[in-house]
Amino acid sequence: MRNAVYRGQPIRYGYTGIEKRLAALQAMHSWQGARALDVGCGNGAYTLEIGRVAALVWGVDIDRRWLYEFFGQPCIAPSIGAAQAESERLPFGDAVFDVVFCIETLEHVAHERITLCEMRRVLRDGGTLLLTAPNKWFPFETHGLRGIPHSYFIPFASWLPEPLHRRYASARTYTARSIRRVLEETGWRAIRVDWMLPPFDMLRPRELQPLFRAIANTLDRTPLRRFGVSLIVAATK
Repeated sequence: MRNAVYRGQPIRYGYTGIEKRLAALQAMHSWQGARALDVGCGNGAYTLEIGRVAALVWGVDIDRRWLYEFFGQPCIAPSIGAAQAESERLPFGDAVFDVVFCIETLEHVAHERITLCEMRRVLRDGGTLLLTAPNKWFPFETHGLRGIPHSYFIPFASWLPEPLHRRYASARTYTARSIRRVLEETGWRAIRVDWMLPPFDMLRPRELQPLFRAIANTLDRTPLRRFGVSLIVAATK
C-alpha cells in the first residue's frame, strides 16, 4: 500500500510531455477511430488529446479535484467523457474498449495486478493496452523519496536496490524486465517496450528547454534512450 498514499500531480495542459508521450505510444499502436479508455486521467490533459483522434474516449480517475478541472475545460467534445472510479473497479462492462491507456499511473495504484486485470477485462479480444511508467534506470527519482527534502535532485536515487526503493520511494519504478513480468503474469501478450528521454517541461531557466529537448530527441534514436524518464509499453489482450 505504500504507493497508494501518493497519487502524484497531473501534467499541465500544453506541456511538451503530452505530445511526446502520445507520439511514442502512437508509434506502437494507432487509436484512430477507436473506443478508448484513459485510466488515471487526472485533469484530462492526455484524454483531450486522445479524443482528437479516437471515436470516443472515457477518462477515469480516483481524485475528484482533478476531474473538476477536467470538466471545466471549454474544449470537451460530446465524444469525451469522464467518471470518478478506482482503477481496480472500472465502471464498465466487459470488452467495451478497443484501446486502454494508462499513462504515468500504474506506479501510483494500490494494486497494480488488479488494475492490469481490470484494464484487460474492459478491452475487447485483440485490443491494446498503451502504457507509460517511470523507468528505474533514469538517473533521478522523479517522484522523490519520502522524508528527504529535494530528493528529486539526488543522482541515482532511483537506482536503489528494490527493497530500499520500495521502503522510501513515493511511487514504483519499473525496468523493461519487471514491466514485462507483471504484464505476463496478468495475462497480456505481444508485449513491446521502448524508452523515452525527458521532455524537460520543468527545466529552468525556460530558455534552455529547446536546447535540451533537441539533445533528448537525438538521444531517443540511440541506445542511451534506455536511461530515459519513461517506459513506453504496448500489450495485447
